[in-house]
Amino acid sequence: MSTVIIGIAILFFLGHALSWFFEKTKIPDLLILVALGYTLGPLLGFIDASDFGKVGGVISTTALIVILYEGGLHLSAKDLLSSSLPALGLTFSGFLLIMISGTLIAYAFAFQPLSISLLLGVGIGSTSSAIVIPMVKQLSISDNTKTILGLESAFTDVLAIVIFLVLTDAFISGHFSVQELIVGIGPKTVISGLVGIGSGLTWAWVKKKYSRLLTMAFAGEAWAMLTYGLIEASHHNGAIGVLTLGFTLANLDLLPTWLKSNVSTVAVSFNDMSLLSEITFLLRSFFFLYLGLLIKFSNWKIVLIAIIISVLIFATRYLSIRMLFHPKKYSLLDAMVSTAMGPRGLACAVLATIPLQRGLEGGQWLQDVIFAVIPITITLTAIFVALSENNKFRTKMVRLFSKFSDAATQSSVPNFEK
Repeated sequence: MSTVIIGIAILFFLGHALSWFFEKTKIPDLLILVALGYTLGPLLGFIDASDFGKVGGVISTTALIVILYEGGLHLSAKDLLSSSLPALGLTFSGFLLIMISGTLIAYAFAFQPLSISLLLGVGIGSTSSAIVIPMVKQLSISDNTKTILGLESAFTDVLAIVIFLVLTDAFISGHFSVQELIVGIGPKTVISGLVGIGSGLTWAWVKKKYSRLLTMAFAGEAWAMLTYGLIEASHHNGAIGVLTLGFTLANLDLLPTWLKSNVSTVAVSFNDMSLLSEITFLLRSFFFLYLGLLIKFSNWKIVLIAIIISVLIFATRYLSIRMLFHPKKYSLLDAMVSTAMGPRGLACAVLATIPLQRGLEGGQWLQDVIFAVIPITITLTAIFVALSENNKFRTKMVRLFSKFSDAATQSSVPNFEK
């Protein structure tokens, strides 16, 4: 027990030190935490992910909930309206390109069955919300770009999870349901968002009726966790629900007067926001350390395929950015950072384990490849982000991003290139 307590204390101070290091160098703290987890776990064998049992998964999910909740609290209605269309465009184009690329690599070069090849293409399609949202918050890109990247990471989670689960069921049962796929991506996502909005309005009304809740520490986060749990229990997307919950609380001032008088318009108190920041920070530190414990490099062939796929992830993002971002609305830095935001995280890791657990042929290979892709994409993201913040490097990259310049107008209304 004493070792665990000491470990938590060290993690707290280490996390703050790495956050300061990120501010000074633009080298993401998450990369060092993932590397530390891998070193202490798979490399040296001091810790194993199984040592945490179910607690590891619970804390990781809690970290995701709190990160999404905080992200929603920083999302304005103006940003959402102006950024939803670009985020959807980036989501579908990026997801489709990497799904096709990943499937072809697995089928044509790794000689895997079509079922496993398709699952690989879909399984690597999710950009990690837990990595993207806190990372972009500290970068020098425009607010609209930050919103687009945050929304994209949430949208790709929906696409990857729904399509992956439907395909896995189809390959095991031999029956594919287009209706189930469409319902999962469309109506279920909309319902999750509406439930999140309803949850936000309900919480604002409860706080108005019972003002003591305004001073109760962690009450908002507990409500977010309750919302996530109820939505997931109904087989909908809890992540979208929590994001819209935070968004609703952040924009209560837009409600009509008659409704505003019946709810508390204080989204989060200053003290609660300070506590939320610290809790998010600690959970995020654990999240990335735990992610490092899950990494596995089984053999050089797996690593080689993972490297090729990781490079393709960023190459396809580059194509999407070139096609969709208007040079008059986005700067060179916006384009470079958006291209760099391709890290894969816990959602991919969880999906990777499902085919093997359900006895699908090739499931072990699929899990090994995705587990290798995760740290490689995080590393590449960290390197690209750090380099993008460097003026000299941006100058050297002008030829690749010839449409963009640092002098681009940062408009509040992003548009696609026509």
